[in-house]
Amino acid sequence: MTRPLIVDQVSRMLAGEAGLLLPRDRGGLVRTFGPAEFDPADTGRRAPALVLFTSGSTGAPKGVGLSLEALTASATETERLLVGPGRWHLCLPSNHIAGLQVVFRALLAGAAPSVARPGPFDAGRFAADLTALQGRAGEEPVYTSLVPTQLVRVLALPEAAAAAARCAAVLLGGAAVSPRLLERAAEAGIPIVRTYGMSETAGGCVYDGVPFPEVRVDLDTQGRVLLAGPVLADGYLEVAESQDGREAPEGGESPEQAEALERAEAPSALRLTAVPNGPVPAAGGAEGIRAGADTTAGEGIGSESQEAEAERLAAEALRPGFWGEGPARFLVTSDLGRWVPAAEESHGAAEASPGAARRLEILGRADDIIVTGGENVSPHEVEAHLLRVAEPLGYREVLVSSVPDEEWGRVLVALLVPADAAERHPSSAGGGTGTSADPLLHRIQAGLRARGLSAAMLPRAAHTVSALPVRGIGKPDRRAAQTLAAELQGR
Repeated sequence: MTRPLIVDQVSRMLAGEAGLLLPRDRGGLVRTFGPAEFDPADTGRRAPALVLFTSGSTGAPKGVGLSLEALTASATETERLLVGPGRWHLCLPSNHIAGLQVVFRALLAGAAPSVARPGPFDAGRFAADLTALQGRAGEEPVYTSLVPTQLVRVLALPEAAAAAARCAAVLLGGAAVSPRLLERAAEAGIPIVRTYGMSETAGGCVYDGVPFPEVRVDLDTQGRVLLAGPVLADGYLEVAESQDGREAPEGGESPEQAEALERAEAPSALRLTAVPNGPVPAAGGAEGIRAGADTTAGEGIGSESQEAEAERLAAEALRPGFWGEGPARFLVTSDLGRWVPAAEESHGAAEASPGAARRLEILGRADDIIVTGGENVSPHEVEAHLLRVAEPLGYREVLVSSVPDEEWGRVLVALLVPADAAERHPSSAGGGTGTSADPLLHRIQAGLRARGLSAAMLPRAAHTVSALPVRGIGKPDRRAAQTLAAELQGR
């Protein structure tokens, strides 16, 4: 079988032979670059090893520059928190950091990953590929990484669930995870490790609620998650590129394409320019997040000095993004979080940090909050309860959106995918497939009331759809969902 070009290119990056620019889109082209194509713009930064684009959750995708050191720190910490180096199966798009890190970790451990065929995720093919890899691996641990929508499909096929259960660990991230989905995975014996991270942190940096030992986590007074440590990207970049030059397809390339790429001799028409990070606020604005290792699992986060620092950071109105350059830099995310007591029983990364008194729980994005009837409602919180109510009614996926309302300002709308809905490529989800279902709505509202949700948290409409709108790696596309909800409501 032809080795995918992305594997060869990550090998070159790992050897320091070339930098990689990943495409914005899954079907785009991977490009290589050298130091001459990087302009530090007086930031003092070195040329990055990897440039990729953010998912666009908060606007237009931005270029992120990651060093080889950041990528390696993330990969080696992952090995330490699991059961050591092992074999990896890739079934995520490698233009996203989660997919790229599967390739990177595999090569760092000494063996190329097995790679799923291009196209929509297929649980049957996943089972066959993973079983074949497990046979080749012998006594070596086998890992893979999924997003929640893929896990739903894996659980629907017994042979796929059985293959996943034979893995040493299955990393799960990329989107909010419902408690019921985790329960179903546990019932199937799948060793799930929940991850939290992003392009800006070289992938997951918090496993099962426990930050990597060298990653510092803090919460500001708005509840936003602040991050720092060796896995952090250097900052954002402006990317000016053309379609000329030496390029390589991101997976799924044909032998003819590979041969053409090898013959390409034109220099790359590419320019990468560093975007300076925001200045660290006066009086050492990063000190709260740089407070030391005792903050990594939440210990010490609530100390008086750190609370005062968090107050001051909030007063500075730090926008999401990077602040400071070099080792002093930190990242203000748009994610809302809180520290919760560590569960008595846990799995995955949690076992590596038994002394952690608290774990980080991600509540959703600050910009996802819906204001209805004067209350701030997190759609993620409603979705966690809604799935528990909807699954016994025959639904496998849910998404909560909102539409304008004269009385409430905005009201919640539930989108639900039936358990027997035909599998479709995520991008095929669209409007016009929903039907309002009053009996369903009444049962949903009753179930949510029974779970203690307030009136503002109850959907005022429910629609059955064939698929939920998603983007990129499988995250819910809440903008598209809002448009879909408005169409289904006739607004």
